[in-house]
Order: sequence, then structure tokens, then C-alpha cells
Amino acid sequence: MKAIITYNEILDFVENKFRVRPTLSRIDLRNLEVSYRPMALMPAITIRLCVESVSQDEVVLSYMCNPAVEMMVGGVVTYFKQMIPDGVDVNTTTRKVNIYPQRIEQLNKALNYVVLSDIVFEEDSVNVVVLINV
Repeated sequence: MKAIITYNEILDFVENKFRVRPTLSRIDLRNLEVSYRPMALMPAITIRLCVESVSQDEVVLSYMCNPAVEMMVGGVVTYFKQMIPDGVDVNTTTRKVNIYPQRIEQLNKALNYVVLSDIVFEEDSVNVVVLINV
């Protein structure tokens, strides 16, 4: 079973929640580039996200960016620490994000019925592949 989340849905959510609208560009099935231009004459802030591995117990993402953006990411993670749910560990030193689905309260009910299998980036969507838990 696939849960398909279009990039436009993601962008609309981010814009409504944070008042910014980044650009999402698929590199391949495992890599997605996220960029945001704060002002017309400023260069875009760009981060490449990579799905390193996916299992029912853990999702490992990594990100690549230039040193200036890396400093910004560290500041944002520190500032919004209380908003990051239990079960999501962001390590700015290794540029990795470890997600433990069973520890995220909002996912507990769904995980009684499905098991996470894969996450892939398509041309216009993120596809979350789950298997029915029997």
C-alpha cells in the first residue's frame, strides 16, 4: 500500500504553518533538494535530503548543505527543540536524522495496522510504502 503525499500538499502545509514556501526538486528516488530564497537578491538556501535506510523500527535520513546553511540548521534545531517529537533525533554533527516510528505518539495507532516499508521521491510526490500488519 502506498501513501502518496504530493509536493504541493507539503508546500501548502509549510506555507500555512511557517509562512514560507520553499521549492522541492527530486534528484532521484532517494534524494530531494529543498531550497528557499528569503529575498530576491539573496542566494537560495539549499539542503539535499537523502533517505539512507527505511525499516519498521527506524528511518535514517541524511542531509547535505554548505557550511553556512549547516550553521543555520543547527540554530533552527536548537530553537525548535521542543517542537521536535519524541522519536525524532537530529544530529547536526553527523547531518543525520533518525526517526523511530514506534516512539512517535501520533503514529502509534496507525502502526498497529501497518508496517513502514519504504520512502521514495517521485516526480511530484513522496511515496510512503507500508505493508499491512498481519
